[in-house]
Amino acid sequence: MELTRVAAPPDAMLERAVRAGPGELLWLGAAPFEVRCEPQQATGLLKIVAVAEGEGVVAQGGRRAILREGTFAWVQSDAPFELSMSRGRRLLLRLPLSVVQQRHPGVDLRTAVGRGEEHAGERVVAGLLRQILRESSSLSERDCAAAVGVVLEAIGMCGRAPELPQARVERALAEIELRLGDPALQPADIARAQGVSRRYLDGVMAEQLGSSLAAHIRRRRLERAASELSTRPDDAVFEIAARWGFRDTSHFTRLFRSHFATTPAAYRRAALDGPSID
Repeated sequence: MELTRVAAPPDAMLERAVRAGPGELLWLGAAPFEVRCEPQQATGLLKIVAVAEGEGVVAQGGRRAILREGTFAWVQSDAPFELSMSRGRRLLLRLPLSVVQQRHPGVDLRTAVGRGEEHAGERVVAGLLRQILRESSSLSERDCAAAVGVVLEAIGMCGRAPELPQARVERALAEIELRLGDPALQPADIARAQGVSRRYLDGVMAEQLGSSLAAHIRRRRLERAASELSTRPDDAVFEIAARWGFRDTSHFTRLFRSHFATTPAAYRRAALDGPSID
């Protein structure tokens, strides 16, 4: 792609600029350009770069995306970025980042990621931006304000931000605690409740906690059973085992001995008798 380098930001090649509602619409000229931006002061803006014709490349935060016709990408104004465009038609929409985050918490705002091809909601946003770009000459300022409002609302249809592994593990642990007493509980049930595969969640659990889903469920059941062995002396061992998901008492005893190096009965006696005093 043959590019012309310009020192000034794309504003120098503006065909039209309209302040509209909380944002600003900028129709960029068709000439190719390349910009490397090092922000000197914080503006708190989220820029949406949309391409209707031609193609471009945007880079920010260690990511790099190719922008094809009908796609768009986010760019944050307060971090360095690079933007290059071949000859074609493109639109720049500036919005306060705080407004977008407040209106649509959880939306994926990772910058320099090509959008508008795979995700249905992002295709809708891309279509809106493309139509605004094409109707430049016929949109009044009032129309532009309405259009910005529509796009701002439509951003809520975009993909959700990837959940951090730690947050996913915390949700899985909470789900496990709620369902520990269900004998039918399986690791796959926990993964399904999180909307991920068991293999993925097992990997995240192993990374964060050093154990698989199944191992964690088994350990927590044994710990809860051990707690009740020492605090509910009138309940039979088999009753406590069943309450915490162990249908087979002999199987429970083997697992208990493996984990605590003693039998349930011996554990109970030691807990109820307390330490000896010489």
